[in-house]
Parts: sequence; C-alpha cells; structure tokens
Amino acid sequence: MSPGVSSCHYREVPPCISFSGSGFMATYQLGVAQCFLIHAPWILRMAPCVLGASAGSLVAAAVVCEMIGIRDEMLHFVKQMKAFTLGPLNPSINIFNWLEVVLQKYLPSDAHQLANGRLAVAMTRLIDSKLIIKSDFQSKEDVIQALLCSCFVPGYCGMLPPSIKGVHYVDGGFSSMQPLLPVPCSSILTVSPFSGEMDICPADTPCMWDMVVSGTTLKGNMANSLRILNALYPMALEVRPLMCPTGRLVANVGTMCKT
Repeated sequence: MSPGVSSCHYREVPPCISFSGSGFMATYQLGVAQCFLIHAPWILRMAPCVLGASAGSLVAAAVVCEMIGIRDEMLHFVKQMKAFTLGPLNPSINIFNWLEVVLQKYLPSDAHQLANGRLAVAMTRLIDSKLIIKSDFQSKEDVIQALLCSCFVPGYCGMLPPSIKGVHYVDGGFSSMQPLLPVPCSSILTVSPFSGEMDICPADTPCMWDMVVSGTTLKGNMANSLRILNALYPMALEVRPLMCPTGRLVANVGTMCKT
C-alpha cells in the first residue's frame, strides 16, 4: 500500500485500523473517519479490529460504538479552554472530568456489546510500563474505564491514575504510540495526525531527520513539533473532510493527508 493511500475496493480480508496517540489532534483522525464514512463506509464496517492509543482510542471507540457527537464536543471544549489563562493547564480546567462526562453521554448503553472483541484499547500498565491491549468488555463502564486509562497523562489529567480491577494504567501512547495487534493480522491501516511512516498522515516535505516516539517513526520537522504542541495545547483545530476520487481517501484537518 502506498503511503497515505487506502484502497476503497473490497478486499477478501478487510484491514484492521489503528489510530495513533494524538491528543486534541484526534480531530484529524475523526476527519479521516468521517471521510471513510462518507466515501467508503465498508472499510469501517468490515474492519475486524479497530485499535487506538491515548486519544486515538476515543476515535476507535467512536468508529466501533458509533459515538456521534464527540468531534463537536471536542471542538467546543477547545473553544472554552481558550477563554482561560494557560488553557488546558489552568487549574479551573479538568480535562479528565470532561472526558468522563462526554463518554457517559455519547457511548450507547450497549457499547460493551459493540466493542467486545472488536475495539482494542492500548493502555500502559503503571507498575511495569508494559503495553496492555484490552478488547474484552462486560459493561459500558468497562469501556469507559479502559478509554480513561488509555488517555490518562499524569499531571496533565491529574495525579492519581485510573485503574481496572485494582491495577493502575496510564496513557497507552507511552508504550505504543501506534498500537498493533499482538498477533499479526493480514493487513492494518495506520492513521496518525503526525507525518511519518503511517498509511494516512499529513503530507510534509521530505526532511533529513526522523524521530522515534514509542516505537513509531515520525518526521523530525517543525510541522510535527507544532502538531505535538497543538495536541497538548490546542490553538486551532479544524475538521473538514474533502471530496476524494474513487479508490482514494483524502482527509483534511488544516493539512491534507498524503495522496
């Protein structure tokens, strides 16, 4: 598969989809998912497994559980933060509480049934920094707790990490920014808001340097540095899917994907 291009034709074995850690740049991945939904919905419907780390797990849950509305909630929250000094670092802003409220509001009551065996949430076990991928869910609360664990950045989201069955977890991006299945599958479509070696990502001009972040190779350029800053301290987020020719996906969030 060429970089940034996904075939929209039917495959005998459909690809899994992996959404990388992304912070508030998850709006880019939500734009990609929306473009799939408009132009190639079978890619989302037929994906045997949808993985996500950190905020990418929210995008994965939105795909699997049909969580309509999370994109608008995220954009609205960013606009609210701009009214506060220091933005998300202001003591009056509680990102973790906001996220829990949004998940309770938009995840359907049967989220665990939709997610069980198909949604794969990457988490980092606090005690040994090991990557844990959770794909079994017994209730809606199970799904919410896994997503909260995957998104928890110590200090940024609070001091006490969330837990599952007494075991504490932190952001899944710490151990695997672009999560893959423990057992290799025939193909996997990787989506990231940072330019690098992923299938769908922003198209930047070639650069001499690469940087490896939690096992994922990104371009070491100023554009990615600004995206990383925007992921944690959002200044301007936009979600606008573009029309794309048959057989190609193009999504735009201020920057076009590779084509």
